[in-house]
Amino acid sequence: MKKRSYISIFILLISLIGCQKENTPVQSPELSDFTLNAGRVGQLPFPLTNPKSKSSGAFSFETSDTSMITIKENLVTIKKNGTCIITAIQQEAGGFSKDSIKATLVIAPRLVPMFTNFVIPDKRVTDPPFILTSPKSNSTREITFRSNNAAVAVVTGNLITIKGPGKAIITAYQAQSGIYSAYNISADLFVTDAVIAETLTDVDGNVYKTVKLGNQTWMMENLRTAHYRDKTLIPNVIGNSDWSTQSSGAYCSYNNNQELGKTYGFLYNWYAVNNAHQLAPQGWHIPTNAEWNVLYNHIGGDRYSGSKIQESGISHWMNDTGASNSTKFTGLPVGKRNGEGTYESLSFDANWWTATANPSGTARYYNLYVKGYIEVSESFKNFGYSLRCIKD
Repeated sequence: MKKRSYISIFILLISLIGCQKENTPVQSPELSDFTLNAGRVGQLPFPLTNPKSKSSGAFSFETSDTSMITIKENLVTIKKNGTCIITAIQQEAGGFSKDSIKATLVIAPRLVPMFTNFVIPDKRVTDPPFILTSPKSNSTREITFRSNNAAVAVVTGNLITIKGPGKAIITAYQAQSGIYSAYNISADLFVTDAVIAETLTDVDGNVYKTVKLGNQTWMMENLRTAHYRDKTLIPNVIGNSDWSTQSSGAYCSYNNNQELGKTYGFLYNWYAVNNAHQLAPQGWHIPTNAEWNVLYNHIGGDRYSGSKIQESGISHWMNDTGASNSTKFTGLPVGKRNGEGTYESLSFDANWWTATANPSGTARYYNLYVKGYIEVSESFKNFGYSLRCIKD
């Protein structure tokens, strides 16, 4: 009986010890300092740093979106941009409970490469093949080139071969690489077939150089005759008020300075352009708006093409903006005389009358600005602009 009591007491003690073990408090590992730097698509896989913890338990990691990132052990591989949650999970160990902590990962898309310095100089049909200079890029991927007009230029690697006159758009391509997306940039290649043609003499004995551009032949200088084709004198109107009220043909030199007239040509009102006596030399005429538009399209067909007919350098223009004058047209900035008789814009603008009038009573003219911009506009007929003639 006594022996049975001892056994019961022993069993009770063991139970009490087990209960005491089960009731021992389990501590929190107090996880902290789990933060993530922003990521970017295309970057190399990166390791996760374990949060701070009082526990020695093993960590594992989970993502809220496996389409955005994958996690192998603690290595993160980014698949696309967006925002996801990464959970760090620590297992129970050494009296510390299992616990977890979350952090937000923001993933930016790939960067667009910074392309700069992709400019192609104007060429002539007789120029030999030349090497393209690649644009600068902060991506390291190889750059390839294409031409959109094989009749003008073909590209083999980075070598361009001229095939004919006109404009070709040359595009530089760079494929996706690392954190940089694919990108391309284009530059215009203008190829001229300009041919210096025969000289031209007006009734005053002034001799002008001419140039053949496509199917047109133009004067390379502004007109500076004081007589119509039949030798009728054109009035040289000096006074501002006289100029402003003039309703028949007239001309002047800028600031009434004859030396400037020799350099830049004369300024004429539109009444001199549209005159029965004929202003242009024999075999030539004042071009219409349509004929000017042919030249406009020949040099590229946009307002940025004016540099191709603009004299290079700063001998006459206020600023050097890189004009190529690849057509040899050699536009000079004589400015204009406005409807009040005041002279304006010497060294800033070239303005040429067309032979085309508008129903509103104005007439068309082409303006070439110092930056190489060219565009057609309309003006009152008593303004004074330059003239170029075109061969019949």
